Amino acid sequence: MGIIDQTTYQLTCPQCSTEEKAKVLDKGSGWSGSHWQNSTNFKRFDTSWSGGGNVEPSLISATCKNCSVSAKWVRMYSV
Repeated sequence: MGIIDQTTYQLTCPQCSTEEKAKVLDKGSGWSGSHWQNSTNFKRFDTSWSGGGNVEPSLISATCKNCSVSAKWVRMYSV
């Protein structure tokens, strides 16, 4: 089983400038099909997600653990 696709999320706190990146992976093979992770783990942010499995997960909210401010985020796709 390998990685079929991936999405990288970059979170930034507008108050303290904490920044972190993490990837959500779509794993599978030609035999077993595709299966997205439900979420990814961030050390510096609390996050909430929707999707996973057959549906690419989407970030719903992210909050900085340091100052409890809502984070800004960018979703990046690999080519």
